[in-house]
Amino acid sequence: MHEMSIAESIIDIVREEMSRRGIERLETINLVVGTMSAVVPQHLALCFEIVTKDTPLEGTALRIREVPLTYRCFGCNKEFIAEEMTFVCPDCGEGGLQLIAGRELAVESLEVSD
Repeated sequence: MHEMSIAESIIDIVREEMSRRGIERLETINLVVGTMSAVVPQHLALCFEIVTKDTPLEGTALRIREVPLTYRCFGCNKEFIAEEMTFVCPDCGEGGLQLIAGRELAVESLEVSD
């Protein structure tokens, strides 16, 4: 389960940002996770809960925004969402596609306690 190491990396990133900005307590960590990142959001949330136990981040909410595979067709310039990797536009049948979303794995924002 690589989600454990990802959860640990997220904690490292968040702690560094908290230190840099003088933040002592967080309400929420907002993540963006693309389909192609091969991260299972439920597993990541569980791992996050485990690695934050008995730390200053215990109780911090982890909000995960999932991003589907989104393509742009070079032929007709339409954008479309696909459930899985594809190489053909469903609108025009052309084979030239650009993956424009779905690979993300990032801390999007932090919500600070008042």
